Amino acid sequence: MERSKQKAAYILFIFALILLNACGAQTSQATPQLVKVYVTSAASSRLTDLYNCSTPSTAILLSDPQTADISIRLGPPDSLSSVAFQIGTDDVAVIVQSQNNIDNLTVDQIHSIFLGQVTDWKDVGGSGLPIQVWTYAQGEDIQQIFEQNVMNNQPVTSLARLAVGAQNMLDSIAKNAGSIGYLPHSLETANVHDVYKVAPEPLLAITKSQPQGVVNDLIACLQK
Repeated sequence: MERSKQKAAYILFIFALILLNACGAQTSQATPQLVKVYVTSAASSRLTDLYNCSTPSTAILLSDPQTADISIRLGPPDSLSSVAFQIGTDDVAVIVQSQNNIDNLTVDQIHSIFLGQVTDWKDVGGSGLPIQVWTYAQGEDIQQIFEQNVMNNQPVTSLARLAVGAQNMLDSIAKNAGSIGYLPHSLETANVHDVYKVAPEPLLAITKSQPQGVVNDLIACLQK
């Protein structure tokens, strides 16, 4: 009888240990590693891929560039002292509203428009309509690309309207038949059409040091 009780107690003890180990494993699995990511508006087409690349052991937190583990942007920054990985390419497209009858512009025409020297669409073969120029804040990745490749580092006219991000640029151009701006080609919709494309630019994932663990896994997945 005594042996039966001891055996039953031993079995209960083993069962309790198994339960404790199982609970411990579940607790560790329920605590994913936080990865802070900064994504510029020009690189926002990769947001869906970013979340699809995360696993149950990874939690993505959109962050500012100063504290981010990974910064995703279009084109290289002016000075790059950290580690960068190419995760794709995208074109910067000069866009107008879909109802605008201009199909193509030369880089010289675009340069003159954004300098403020050409102010009406009739002067570049379009209908008589005032041109409304849109640009981005100084220092934005897409603004830097446009300024270097189209403007020859000359400033855009001070009369240009300022878009707060790529989505705001798209919405603004789509609302005004006389407007012109620029956008990553991957973000274009049927409400606008492009009249010029700048050379393709790399989409970059930048880290402060050589990536390890889940950060490295995320970047490797984005490169596929």
